[in-house]
Amino acid sequence: MIKLNQKSKKLLLLQRNELLTQKQSWLRKKFGRLLFTNIFIHFFQKKNLELITEELFLREVETFKNFLPVSLKNIMDIGCGLGIININLNKIYKNEPHFFLLDKNKIDKKIKYGFSSNYESYNDLNETRNILFENNIKYSHIHIFDVDKKIEINNKIDLVISLKSMGYHYPLENYLNFLRACSTSRTKFIFDVNSDYFDNKSFMNYFENIKVIYEEKTIHPLKRIYCEGIKF
Repeated sequence: MIKLNQKSKKLLLLQRNELLTQKQSWLRKKFGRLLFTNIFIHFFQKKNLELITEELFLREVETFKNFLPVSLKNIMDIGCGLGIININLNKIYKNEPHFFLLDKNKIDKKIKYGFSSNYESYNDLNETRNILFENNIKYSHIHIFDVDKKIEINNKIDLVISLKSMGYHYPLENYLNFLRACSTSRTKFIFDVNSDYFDNKSFMNYFENIKVIYEEKTIHPLKRIYCEGIKF
């Protein structure tokens, strides 16, 4: 069972649209995420928080489990949020991987929808570290980076994931040179793209092979893609 405190669950309500009803999503869009979460959510948060279960994240892993490397040493999560998906990956790989987690470390006051070069943030990286440690990821294996600061990673990454973040809310190109610097020809990539902006041909400029492995109809239609053979 994944251990989550009330603070982390409230952060998830800021981050994940699928935990809200249609009416709640309308209220959040109209009044902003902070006002919604700090005031309106108190009237119905118990029901919403009950939706945050281990099964929610297990279902997400199932969408790409068959495309995971057999073994690995280093996993990178871009736009990691609270990093909960990595708890499941840690179990799959028997507590061996090092996790390199990248995100902004702030909660923006305004809500931004759609696709933008400068995405909004609703996260607390200290909370991310605490959650991963509380859920049996070795403290020495947790490497967290604030993307608003200079990032230096000397390790080569075996698997890069970015769920509903890179390619979905902001361009892959924002991180392309960074990814090339910390990848090898064997690095695998799993990330989500906004179907309204997904261009198969442009991705072929960056990777030798791409495959759509999952599709979902959300506020923004989503394609989850698997890529390998990054072009340097």
